[in-house]
Amino acid sequence: MAGENRNLAYDLTRFEESEEILMSSAGKKSKKKKKSGQIINISQGSSARAQRRKRNPFIIFSVLLLTVVLAGVAIMMVHFSAQINELNNQITEKNKRLTELQNEEAQYQLQIDSKMTDSFVKDYAEKKLNMSPMKKAQKQFISLSDGDSGTVFEDDSSKNIISTVMEAFNSVFM
Repeated sequence: MAGENRNLAYDLTRFEESEEILMSSAGKKSKKKKKSGQIINISQGSSARAQRRKRNPFIIFSVLLLTVVLAGVAIMMVHFSAQINELNNQITEKNKRLTELQNEEAQYQLQIDSKMTDSFVKDYAEKKLNMSPMKKAQKQFISLSDGDSGTVFEDDSSKNIISTVMEAFNSVFM
C-alpha cells in the first residue's frame, strides 16, 4: 500500500486486469477472446480519423482574411511612415532655403537703403540724367478765380456688387 500511495500520479491499476473482467471473461472464454485490462485496440485507419480535427472552412477563411488585412495595414503603416519622413525632410530643406533667401533679401534691402539716400539721388539726377535743381525764378504760382472750380466725380467702376448691396441694406434700415 505504501508503494501505491507514492505513485499517485501514475495509476497503474488501469492497465492491470481486474477481477471482475477476469470472472466475466472466464464464463465467456469460449465466445470471446480474453481482454487484457482496459486497453482498447483501435485500427490504424480509425485512429487517424479520430485524431484528425474537423476544420470549419468559414473559420479558416476568416482567419486568413484577418491575417491578410492586418498584414496590409502593417505594410501601409510602414509605407506612410516612410513617406511622412521623406516629406518632413523636404520641408526642413525648404525651410532652410527660405531662411537663407530671407537673409539675402534683408542684406540686399540694406544695400539698397544705403544707396538710396537723398544725396545719391541728387548726384544721379545731375550727373547721369543731366538735370539741375529748380531755381526760385522757375517757380510760378497760379490762382483760381471763385468762378472756376474743379469737381471730382466719384468713379462708378470702384463700386462693386458687395458695396452696392451694403449701401442698399443701410438705406433700408437707417
